[in-house]
Amino acid sequence: MIRIAVVIALLSTVAARGEEPPPKPTRPLPGVIGTAALEGFDNLSDGRRELVAKALEMAAKHRLNRYLFGSADPARGGFDCSGAVFFILRQVGIQPPRSSAAQFDWLRKRDRLVTIPAEVRSLDDAAFAKLRPGDLLFWGGTYQPTDGRTNGVTHVQMYLGREKDGGRPVMIGSSDGRSYRGTARCGFGVYDFRLPREGSKARLLGYGPPVGIGEE
Repeated sequence: MIRIAVVIALLSTVAARGEEPPPKPTRPLPGVIGTAALEGFDNLSDGRRELVAKALEMAAKHRLNRYLFGSADPARGGFDCSGAVFFILRQVGIQPPRSSAAQFDWLRKRDRLVTIPAEVRSLDDAAFAKLRPGDLLFWGGTYQPTDGRTNGVTHVQMYLGREKDGGRPVMIGSSDGRSYRGTARCGFGVYDFRLPREGSKARLLGYGPPVGIGEE
């Protein structure tokens, strides 16, 4: 009885102070790498090289282990996926739409989008022959949108290329649960670029260069 009374007293004290329970443990931060870690970085066009370098610079500067829906501002402590892309592109003078669905249509309307057939299961497929660092990557089926979007796009990241160490393809953006080097991460930074597992509701829909950099 004494122990129960002590616990009740402690809980009452916490409630009286307006304190919240300790936050749940977060996943590890995403990766942070430099341009020297990427294969062929120096051979990119000026626009792509500037974009990739700025994206990696921002990831190092804003170590945010928080995925924050609706945010495109690091001052709020996190980004959502399209908010991270929106933030990166604006750093190099590109003015994209805000949502992933609108960013997808932005590329499609300017014939910059390469669509990926549903049956593609490997990054070695010919469908990825035009993929270049700086391209935006679009997924559908990662969640059920409620804003009336009709193109099915629910997630976006930016392709960085392959790391020299192991040749693994990587991308940058904000996520909660995607992996880097096989470990689930959360926040704004570098992630492994992988196709969804067979049977997953998610699907890679397409990719393409943002309006404002060359298509080479």
